[in-house]
Amino acid sequence: MGNALLNQSSPYLKESSNQPVNWQPWGKAAFDQAKELDKPLIVSIGYHSCHWCRQMARDNYEDSYIASIMNRHFVCIKVDREERPDLDLLYMEASRMFNQSAGWPLHAFCLPDGAPFWCGTYFPKEDQGQGIAPWPQVLLRIAEHFRTRREELIENGKNALANLAYSNHSSLSDPRDWQNEILLNAGATLEEAHDDEFGGFTPAPKFPSPMKIDFLFALSEAESVRKNQKFSKRINFCLKKTLGAMKNGRLFDHVNGGFFRYCLDREWTSPHFEKMLSDNALLISTYSRAWRKFRNPQDLRVIELTWDWIKNEMGNSKTGYATSLSSETNQMEGAHYLWTHDELQKTIGSKDALKMEQIWGPFAKASSDLFLPTVINTAEIPNDQQLVILEKLKVARNLISSPERDEKKSCAVHALLVRALVDAGVAIQDKSYLTEAFELLQWMESVFRLNDSSVASILYPDQSTSSFGFLEDYAFWAEAILSFGAIAEIWDFGKLNDWVKTAEELINLTVLHFKDPKLPGFFTSLEQMENAPPVRKKSWHDHAIPSGNSSLLRSFHTLGKLGKEKGKWQTEYNEALGAYTNLIKQSPDGIGHALTCQTEQAIGLVQISGSLSWIRNAAERMATLNYRPIFYAQKQEQCVHINGQKIDLEKADAREIEQLFKA
Repeated sequence: MGNALLNQSSPYLKESSNQPVNWQPWGKAAFDQAKELDKPLIVSIGYHSCHWCRQMARDNYEDSYIASIMNRHFVCIKVDREERPDLDLLYMEASRMFNQSAGWPLHAFCLPDGAPFWCGTYFPKEDQGQGIAPWPQVLLRIAEHFRTRREELIENGKNALANLAYSNHSSLSDPRDWQNEILLNAGATLEEAHDDEFGGFTPAPKFPSPMKIDFLFALSEAESVRKNQKFSKRINFCLKKTLGAMKNGRLFDHVNGGFFRYCLDREWTSPHFEKMLSDNALLISTYSRAWRKFRNPQDLRVIELTWDWIKNEMGNSKTGYATSLSSETNQMEGAHYLWTHDELQKTIGSKDALKMEQIWGPFAKASSDLFLPTVINTAEIPNDQQLVILEKLKVARNLISSPERDEKKSCAVHALLVRALVDAGVAIQDKSYLTEAFELLQWMESVFRLNDSSVASILYPDQSTSSFGFLEDYAFWAEAILSFGAIAEIWDFGKLNDWVKTAEELINLTVLHFKDPKLPGFFTSLEQMENAPPVRKKSWHDHAIPSGNSSLLRSFHTLGKLGKEKGKWQTEYNEALGAYTNLIKQSPDGIGHALTCQTEQAIGLVQISGSLSWIRNAAERMATLNYRPIFYAQKQEQCVHINGQKIDLEKADAREIEQLFKA
């Protein structure tokens, strides 16, 4: 018969439509029912490729007895976090307020108006001796508490909403407090947290940290850092160690390409096998910076293999790319990436299979050992020979079906991918990447732009689009347009001024829809929207993707130098910049994208103008240096501006420009 999710467009919601739980989508109908029946809400938040979301469903939601408890005592709402990032942000923060872990699946227990009074993540069906209460026990305890001690829960919910609203502004600072030295202090804090033995910036579990890494790349270009040999050397060590750990360990899929979501252990050997388009887009940008700075051929291979994976398994630039690949195949996590001894023998031969099994070591046990292929530096088998073996494995795996894809397509994530393709194309000096970025921008305009010029967040598999967008959709798209416009004139993709104009129009819409009229910062969701969250939140911190507020820093600064309304955008930048002073002091590890944008502004936005052949020559030379924002335009006069200030050139020679940034 199915439940109320049957007609939903989200694949994640639709796959729960045949469960015995009476799931409903987030909306007025669910709230009205909760008020009418006088029941609390369960808001369950997850996403399609999440292993533990699927495990929670198998353990609990598909059990008719447990479903009956949920249906009897609660009104149950299911949310796709990628469809409603505003709700995910709200209840994730609430979970931390209740001193609970933050992750997916996320469960918020709420009053009938959506106010959370307690939160949790994954719960097993039965007591497994790990100190986690079984789901049926949690349900019955909360139902009883709601029946007998409701006033406590009402007080909890009231306080939670007040705190969630207050936290939008609790760390704001005066713009006059800003000093560039804060960036140096943030860099020092980050490098102190670095795991010098295994790489990364946190204890286990280890996530890729592209925003943190990009900040260190940007900071390494600061004159004060370059003159401080000890600090500069330390930053380079952290960069090389962490980038090496991620690409050489098992976070990276050495056979198919692309990065997994995270590793469970400190040594980067035990990955959680879902693959997110957003992670991989961000990491292409990061490894493009690494290739430019260090010229390590392994970084180039990572870029190329990751892009190959996206093209081969996720879609194309004319119809868009899927959001993620599931971690599971036939309910087994990692099955697509793990090999049995018999599979290896059949694919690469007995001799090579035995050698590689000894080098890799068993990853896990099923009925027999399972192996996860990687490239390992060893004298026994040269790297070139290992790559040949991995290619054979790739061909064999391509003959069987890939893990299930989440076919919905995200505006924000496609914008990140555009920027990744630009970064890679410039770093490698390969126009094919830029052509893909151009086609993707055209496709985005045809799909995500609504009739009133506003932005849709999601294109669903049924080809319908969401009726609204979020801050990240607008901000990332504008940032991507400016990134592409910076190099458009070199590669015959139109004029820089036209791209700047398009981005400026989009940022004007962003200000109109999301700006807080009273205090610094931009809200994640629209003020007027159907099925709004109980509190309108601002996102200051990066999570799996950068925060929208941090992305706007780059657009405001760029438009302050190149836009039509320069003064307006410079004012917006200064206002936004000041808001971050306390945030940087409190948690620099959580705002890497903002730190990157602020550092690049402090170092200076570069404009290089001249004849087509001259700016092409300059761009080719600049691509061999560390990344910094450079905008190229064809003009009669050959000149360089940094943050709007003209730099005198003795010879007006591209080689002199190169030396200018090596000094």
